[in-house]
Amino acid sequence: REGGRGVLYEVSADGRVLSGFGEAGSVVQVRDAAGNILGSGTVGADGSFQVDLGTPQNNGQPLDVTLTDPAGNVSTPGTVTAPDTTAPTAPGNLSVSPDGTQLGGTGEAGSTIQVRAADGSLLGSAVVAADGTFSLTLSPAQTDGQSLTVNAVDAAGNVSPPAQALAPDPPLRLRTAWPA
Repeated sequence: REGGRGVLYEVSADGRVLSGFGEAGSVVQVRDAAGNILGSGTVGADGSFQVDLGTPQNNGQPLDVTLTDPAGNVSTPGTVTAPDTTAPTAPGNLSVSPDGTQLGGTGEAGSTIQVRAADGSLLGSAVVAADGTFSLTLSPAQTDGQSLTVNAVDAAGNVSPPAQALAPDPPLRLRTAWPA
C-alpha cells in the first residue's frame, strides 16, 4: 500500500506487526480509525521499520500511518488495510415465515447469509443490509419442521459459527371423513 511520501506499508497476516520503509530516523505512528495510537517505532538506518501493534488488527479495518522526520516534519497520513481473518458472529433473531418461504434475521452488515438444508443443499442466500437485517426466500419452501443451518460469510470468506432455524411444522389435521 502507498503511504505518505511514497512509503510502502504492510500488515502481517496475523495483524500484529506493521512493516514498511521510510526516511531513516523518522518516528512511525500507527493509529486506528478513531485516532488512537496502536503502536510506534523508529525507521532504521536501512530505511525499514517494524511496529508492534499490540492488539491484533485482523478485521479488515483501515490503519493510518504517519512518519515524523528528525526535523519534526509530519508526513501526510498513509492508509493500510489490516487483514480480515475474523469470522462474523452467527446470524441471530432468525424467523421462518408461517408458509416456510421466507427467513429473516440479523447479521454482520455486508456479509452474505447462506441457509442450508440438513443434506447441505443451499436453500437461499442474501446480503445483510447496512442496518444489520436480512430477509431471503427459501426455495423450496420448508414446512415440515426441518432444522435449517444458517451461516454468515464476510467479504474475506470467513464463515460464522452456524445458527439454527426451525421451519414451521403445521399441526396434524384430523380427518372427519374417510375417502370412499
